[in-house]
Amino acid sequence: MNSEMFQLEELFRNVFRMMKQDITRLYGKYLSSGELLVLKYLSEHGDMKSSDLSKKMDVSASHITSVTDNLSEKGYITRQRSSSDRRVVELVLTDKGSEILKKCLEIKVEYFQEKFNTFSQEEITQLINLFSKLYKTK
Repeated sequence: MNSEMFQLEELFRNVFRMMKQDITRLYGKYLSSGELLVLKYLSEHGDMKSSDLSKKMDVSASHITSVTDNLSEKGYITRQRSSSDRRVVELVLTDKGSEILKKCLEIKVEYFQEKFNTFSQEEITQLINLFSKLYKTK
């Protein structure tokens, strides 16, 4: 059993590293992985303060500031005063940001489709079920 666990750990590590490197290489010319996550989060949850974003993403405020500065320079987000409280500055996804997010997510979907094209539908379903079961143990 121990040798299987070591083998499993090594496979997880290697597959995760390979896929992360592949995906980063594919959309890295557009966005860093941190930038992609911020755009995706804003797209799914709407405008928010950077402090709320850092808490929800479980990263430091300085990290969010760095990432959002880059996104703002690229024109993918803007910082706007809240209409309900002028003291509050919210991060807002721009149309340009939505477009680049869509492009990167399409690249990611194409990558996964290509990566798993040798798997049967049954194997994909089984993999989803196994990873879901593993995730629920957290």
